[in-house]
Amino acid sequence: MGKSIVSKGKSVKEALDLALELLHVSRDEVDIEILETEKKGVLGLMSKPAVIRVVVKDSSVVLLSPDIVVESLEDVVENLVIEEHSNTVAFPKVAKSVRNEADLAGKVWVSDGLIFCKDAEDKYPLIAPVKNIQLYKNDVLVERTEIISELDVLRVDLQDEELAPSWELKMSPDKMEVVLVVTAGFKVITRLKDKEPSNYIHLELEEKRIPVTMDTAPVMHKLKELGVTFGVSYSDIALACSSETGGNFVIAKGLPPTQGKNGYFQPLQDTDIKKCVKERDDGTVDYREVTEFPSADYGQVLGIVIAPTAGVVGTSVTNEPVLPIEVHPVIVKPGRGVALVEDNTKVIATETGHPEVKLKGQLALISVTPKLVIVKDVTLDIGNVRYKGDVEVQGSVQDGMLVDARGNLLVRCNVNRATILAGKSILVQNNIIASSITAGKGSLLKSELAQLLDEVIRQMKNMYTAINQLSTVSAFKVGSLTVTGLGPLLRILCDGKFKSFSTLTATLVTKVNGGSDVLDNEWLSFVESLYKNFVTTRVSTLKSVEDILTFIRQAEVLYASTKISDDEKVFIKSEFVQNSELYSSGDILIAGHGVYNSKLHAKGSIVIDGFVRGGDLYAEKSVNIVEVGARGGGTDMKIAVSETGYIRVKRVLDDTTIQVGSKTQKLMFQMSNLYARLDDDGSLQIS
Repeated sequence: MGKSIVSKGKSVKEALDLALELLHVSRDEVDIEILETEKKGVLGLMSKPAVIRVVVKDSSVVLLSPDIVVESLEDVVENLVIEEHSNTVAFPKVAKSVRNEADLAGKVWVSDGLIFCKDAEDKYPLIAPVKNIQLYKNDVLVERTEIISELDVLRVDLQDEELAPSWELKMSPDKMEVVLVVTAGFKVITRLKDKEPSNYIHLELEEKRIPVTMDTAPVMHKLKELGVTFGVSYSDIALACSSETGGNFVIAKGLPPTQGKNGYFQPLQDTDIKKCVKERDDGTVDYREVTEFPSADYGQVLGIVIAPTAGVVGTSVTNEPVLPIEVHPVIVKPGRGVALVEDNTKVIATETGHPEVKLKGQLALISVTPKLVIVKDVTLDIGNVRYKGDVEVQGSVQDGMLVDARGNLLVRCNVNRATILAGKSILVQNNIIASSITAGKGSLLKSELAQLLDEVIRQMKNMYTAINQLSTVSAFKVGSLTVTGLGPLLRILCDGKFKSFSTLTATLVTKVNGGSDVLDNEWLSFVESLYKNFVTTRVSTLKSVEDILTFIRQAEVLYASTKISDDEKVFIKSEFVQNSELYSSGDILIAGHGVYNSKLHAKGSIVIDGFVRGGDLYAEKSVNIVEVGARGGGTDMKIAVSETGYIRVKRVLDDTTIQVGSKTQKLMFQMSNLYARLDDDGSLQIS
């Protein structure tokens, strides 16, 4: 007999074709024996294969390999190791006990998703469908418990569910990142749940949910369409496409540019005025320490000019260059008492005095303000002192005299019946008697100038817009402006849509000229040029709208200079005050015996490390005092703060009125550790 194999297939023909292919023979060269015919399962989920034996008539025919004799295709298939790559779901197998024919008689069961039954003479198997299962017996829908037999054709309609995955590519507006947004897909496979043999069973379903992954090819094609060629992560694309849960996956990243650094001025000397306040062992503050004003000597290096550092160009995901932010050098404008040396990389002092550095964006204004030192009392022999800088009086300021300093003022002894004005801080190391003291006298003026200048800037910007709009009108001759300038047009605008501009500018000019003793020359030259070009238009030198932009930029720089930072706030400091009036745009610090029958007004806080007998005190932020009032009364006084401020007093004696915001209360009895402020409802709280 020739070589033979046993072959299986869904049909006899399929089994035969497989055997002929393995034997490398034709149909005429073999004999066929059908061992089992195919049989379809009840549900169509599993079928019984056809089994045939194929015998080669010519024994010389060689099978797949001359070294291997294939006894049975079943043996070959049994020994195959197949790596599954499909989405086939393996349902859990139900352990089946060994059954004999007698045990199955009259029973029905479900095995591998198929319904089986065994007839019996004395018992009838029963089956009942449940919700969501459509069972057909001989093509008739079963709606209740039904008797079945081996001759019945049973069918269950089951529908698998599948949701295909979806995706979307999102590129950031700056083309520095591409995100693959994946919505996960899945497939739900449904089959009958296995049931042990029983006279009566309820059908049940079981489901398996398996993920459906995506092909990476469409994603790669879309990236190509978008021109994404740089920073693509193929591993992240594969991870995203095989994700079972979906999500956002960054699949391409550009190389961000390395930002550079603007040039800047690096001071080599401290230019800030320090209060040098020390804390005592008991936690209280000692205000008796002398405030120091920094100074520079001839030839001293005040700082160095650091050049800008350029950034490094980056790359977008579309392989386009991404430029870093443009860097700018610092522009050093030397003022009085300074000079630039070594190719403008160092700033040195050419005079002795107080160094000042004002930074406005990339503009550094550096100067040395010489300090005027008066080695004796300020009397009639010297006359009134007016000085655009710091002043030090090593003696006292005597009756009827005036000291007006644009910078800081130091009086090492007393101020007696005198007037003291300073653009910045005032330090009187001893007593202030029957005098008027004002620190930060330019603050109020700058506040008024800020309001005027803000409106001037707004109207100039509107003029700029209006002229640009006129330039688009065909009847408007843009070229004529080069001959006549903007003067005639500005006159028309100021007489029409901007009627208030002339009055506004005139008010600004008057305010600046009146405060020339406390304002920089930039203010004076700006308002002079503003008035000439916008109000006295017949001599206007403006030729184009770009000239208006220049004025706007100058005005914005001056407006920024009106803002007072915390580091620039001033103070008045003394040991004792009697029958005097003190005004400070910052704080007032009395560090000695206290205050008697005086008026103190501070935009910041008032701190008195001693007593207060009579007078009026007002501070916007807070008032802190050791003792207020006098035993036995007779010294009426008032302490007030703004609605956001508070008052603290360690000991309160008789006849003291306190006010927070608009809420007032007179204290008729002695108190300790008073703390007054407004609560959230605006009511005065005293504790």
